[in-house]
Amino acid sequence: MRSKKEKEKIIWRFLENLYTKQDAEWFLRDIRDRRNDTLIDNIIWELEEESRLQKNPGPVRYEQYKQEARQLLKRFEEKRRRRFRQASVYIATMASVLFLVVYVLHYIKTTQISSALYTEIVTSYGEKRRLTFSDSTRVMLNSRTNIVYPEIFGKNERRIRLSGEAYFDVNKDKTPFIVETGRFDVQVLGTAFNVKAYDEDEIVSVTVNEGHVEVSMPGASLSLKRKEKVILNTRTGEIIKEVIRNDRHSFAWMEGWLYFDRTPIRDIARELERIYGCRIVFKEGEEFNNLISGEHDNQNLESVLESIKYTSGIKYMKKDNEVLLYKYEF
Repeated sequence: MRSKKEKEKIIWRFLENLYTKQDAEWFLRDIRDRRNDTLIDNIIWELEEESRLQKNPGPVRYEQYKQEARQLLKRFEEKRRRRFRQASVYIATMASVLFLVVYVLHYIKTTQISSALYTEIVTSYGEKRRLTFSDSTRVMLNSRTNIVYPEIFGKNERRIRLSGEAYFDVNKDKTPFIVETGRFDVQVLGTAFNVKAYDEDEIVSVTVNEGHVEVSMPGASLSLKRKEKVILNTRTGEIIKEVIRNDRHSFAWMEGWLYFDRTPIRDIARELERIYGCRIVFKEGEEFNNLISGEHDNQNLESVLESIKYTSGIKYMKKDNEVLLYKYEF
């Protein structure tokens, strides 16, 4: 049996975003256990005391904060997907974080918020990994991809969070399957598609292999069917919808080779970093706005760099695990 001090540490870790999956299980169990009321009340009191040191928002603003918190927590409960720390990020933009923590602690103690548990997976450099979700949806992850998903999907939606690249073969179901990225959301019922949405890349995309999908992004919503692709340039805001003429090109990474179609050289450099675990830098004072097209069997880093040199004139110098790209001789 865990001691009072251990329980207190777990609660604080949860509030400070430093918790493990087991910590989350214990937190949700402890906070509803009436025997822990004194411990929880003491933590709330400490937070309230700290909150009083901040500027008083006034009664009108205080009620506004409370209403906003209620609305967001209601959405938290309805969607059955947001962990406490995610809700904190949203509410922090409109109210005191300390006020939020106090309010939500009270809320969790007196309501039945879903305690869905999430799994987070991050692939390593050059790694590809296959997953199967609780609904039998199959997923293949590319290198340096981060995915967060519930161990068991809720009744209203099947929502996952992705940063990176993944191919989804979604099990057909009346419950919507939603892929949430930092650039757009993709919603389907049952289909097969590829999402490339690395946070650091200029170009992100969605490619449909079977069925159809709905892509929602700021200021636009697009419907894609089989053999269609949408490309978003995150720097310029340009959106291109096109027909796929060669399936092999669209899913090249799954077969272990590379295909570039008017891809910015900096995105290519980041992709090579993810595959080979190297560091690629660009020579200062030189412009690198090249768009690269072509395919490569991806046997090794040097052969890819040689191909880039041949097609673009961009030279390279490799030392240990670092590559310098340059255009003009030193």
